[in-house]
Amino acid sequence: MKSKKSIYLIVAISLFVGLLHFVTGPGYQGPFKQFVHGYLIDLLLPLNLYLLLQLSLRKKLSVLHSRAIAAVATFSFGVFVELLQLNNIHLFGNTYDPLDIFMYGAGVGLGLLLDLTITSRFEKLEK
Repeated sequence: MKSKKSIYLIVAISLFVGLLHFVTGPGYQGPFKQFVHGYLIDLLLPLNLYLLLQLSLRKKLSVLHSRAIAAVATFSFGVFVELLQLNNIHLFGNTYDPLDIFMYGAGVGLGLLLDLTITSRFEKLEK
């Protein structure tokens, strides 16, 4: 990734997700409590992981390959965690929920969408 704007955007998203993770911790009592505790982090963490992974892979691989590997690896990791939870192995949580798998996919999809629209535009502007 050659565009500093792309890198800054991904770092800003990462900082936002990290901050939000602390704000919506176990004591969160704000609006949409059930959604925030049940699904928001399952959406935002895969989005963030995808963006960071594809960013690091672009140093060694083509854009297409880095996107594909990052998307598949991120989604597969989320599914793996849910399958462990289904079998009562507690890693990054302890409750199996098939909707979590959907949220992982949606998070990766949003990451891809951001990557294909915004970061790609930054790349084209700097050429």
